[in-house]
Amino acid sequence: MLSLTFAAAACGRAPIAWQEPARLDLGAVSAAAPEWRLAIGAHDRPRAERASAPAFGEAPGRCPHSAVFARERAHQWYAAWWSARADSSAQLVIARTTDDGATWEAPIVADARDAGTRGCDRPRPAIAADSATGFVHVAYFLQPREGGGVWLVHSMDHGATWHPPVALMYGGDPAETSVAASGDSVAAAFTSPNANEGWVDLALSWSAGHLIDLTESAVSGRSVAAHAPRVALRGRALAVAWVTDAGSLPMARAGTLR
Repeated sequence: MLSLTFAAAACGRAPIAWQEPARLDLGAVSAAAPEWRLAIGAHDRPRAERASAPAFGEAPGRCPHSAVFARERAHQWYAAWWSARADSSAQLVIARTTDDGATWEAPIVADARDAGTRGCDRPRPAIAADSATGFVHVAYFLQPREGGGVWLVHSMDHGATWHPPVALMYGGDPAETSVAASGDSVAAAFTSPNANEGWVDLALSWSAGHLIDLTESAVSGRSVAAHAPRVALRGRALAVAWVTDAGSLPMARAGTLR
């Protein structure tokens, strides 16, 4: 992707052909519900979907309302959540079910580096699973000793092991995240973790999350504060959505990877 980026720059073409932002019709989906998800529909247009979830019971130490879910295929799901520790730091925990949540495999800690003191007062992570590859990706805000920021971690063996986290952007402000995957392409949208910026940034990887190949700042624009990011990816079609005002319809921006 680095060569693609340089080639696009040399030809005067941006690596993403963006359309102008437009209001996203949610239909029967509530903008206030964190469970709605962004998808790419007919003619590569962004659309909202109700997000489903498997059966999921209590887990010791799990932060309330922090669990997120992604279906890989059929009855196989992944869950990610924050588990608080006694010193008010937290660890990112992942588990898998192959029977729609009737039973869950033993949870695995995917990132234990947090050195902050926020306890459960933190944005929940975001998770995506790609049925074509079986890869699982999680994007999240964390404050390790070297400094806070937005991170991406992935598994290539159905959640059994997790690769070292990759930094998307450093900053100390808690950031909301969203992640999507299509083959080896991964897209993560997140609120900027730097003070007073108030916009949604985008990071892209063409190496299954091993490296970040492109970061685009303020895909939501800089004129109005944005939050609650959503991202969708299907082939070369990309979409990012965000919310600007309480009770208003989200804005969505469609793009095509060149």
